[in-house]
Amino acid sequence: MNNSTSAVIWLHAVTLLVALVGAGCASVRATNSQADNPKYRAAIEQRLQEICAAAESKDFERLDSYHAYGPKFTKYSGTSAERRDATASRKGEHEGLAALKGLTMRINELKIDVFGDAAVATFILDYSFDSGDETVSRKDRSTLVFIKQRGDWKITHEHLTPIQP
Repeated sequence: MNNSTSAVIWLHAVTLLVALVGAGCASVRATNSQADNPKYRAAIEQRLQEICAAAESKDFERLDSYHAYGPKFTKYSGTSAERRDATASRKGEHEGLAALKGLTMRINELKIDVFGDAAVATFILDYSFDSGDETVSRKDRSTLVFIKQRGDWKITHEHLTPIQP
């Protein structure tokens, strides 16, 4: 192989590499522009409000419908160091919420990042409940990972960490 043949092969390889990288960057830009869709962020924000309302009213059927319970569902909570699966998460959520009186929840410092049919919501969950004669107030750092299933945003992962006073 002579020098001019090597140069032509090298030029073709570089051209192919530039084309592949350019196509990859173009597809990332297209995905990100779709992901930044304000309509998706608004739908997730609405879903978060629905989740709080269902928890406050102890409407467990409705609350369950907002989760993608199944083999890929996971949860970490401040009450356990172990990762919970769907069955343990549902049971713990039902029992914990059922025991609370006068629960109120507010979402503060909300940030929603959408990645096509997946989204991550991070926020401070500010909540309070009645315990005997006093009201207990708490805050958790919260992360909910959503996936879009049949046009509906469902929780597939939860992570809540108490903020120590």
